[in-house]
Amino acid sequence: MTKEKVITNPKTLVEIELKNAGFNIDSIKVPKRVFLLADDIYYKMLEKEYGIYKYPLGGKLYVFKNNHQIGFIKSQMCSPGIATQAEDLIAGGVRELIHIGFAGGITSDVKIGNVIITDGAYNDTAVAGLYGYNSDFLDTTKSLTNEIEQLFIENHMQIHRGKHWTTDAGYHETWEQIINYRSKQALCVEMEGVGLFTIAKYRNCSATAVYIITDVITENGWSLGWNGKKIDKVVSKIVDIIYNSTNQFILRKEV
Repeated sequence: MTKEKVITNPKTLVEIELKNAGFNIDSIKVPKRVFLLADDIYYKMLEKEYGIYKYPLGGKLYVFKNNHQIGFIKSQMCSPGIATQAEDLIAGGVRELIHIGFAGGITSDVKIGNVIITDGAYNDTAVAGLYGYNSDFLDTTKSLTNEIEQLFIENHMQIHRGKHWTTDAGYHETWEQIINYRSKQALCVEMEGVGLFTIAKYRNCSATAVYIITDVITENGWSLGWNGKKIDKVVSKIVDIIYNSTNQFILRKEV
């Protein structure tokens, strides 16, 4: 055995967990595309009754009522959490992972309630390096990102597209860091992107992410947007767009 050999395999544990729940990993029909939804977005999806609970895989995995090839799940927080969740989902047969989460804007051009579609994240976490990716930037799958951007444009959703920053310290963004990531054209900061994109690369799957801006950090301080209805309206619209798009879904062959 070489020193670099990875001892653990997520499929081993996933297979046991499914078996304990009465499912055979080789015979179940796992959705090939899964949306990983931050808390409020996930609860809005359940409130609208768009899904059917299917399997205990990576959490509680639902499929959409109108297309069982696509699923959704409540996303885990932070890069280690979503990385482990992505490992489980991929081990069960998922091939495309799309995170819909929340982020803080770090430029004056980004406002509360805006939507960011990311081309990738600057890495300020530990996960990527542990998987052997030592670059300071982890990109998304371009074809999947293009598809999601086009979907939002067709549904008249105003968006920004660009890079962002993933941190492990959600309450410790310094002004020096913000200036640094602004200079690299980062639009926002959040805590999951690098974890998700790392696992997608490592397992040769596809991943991208969309972020709703809930707060903004500028020279004037930290502005929070949770005290109005703007964020909830954006969440509701995105949930509807996702659900209504599932009828047209065709799994892409390339990764």
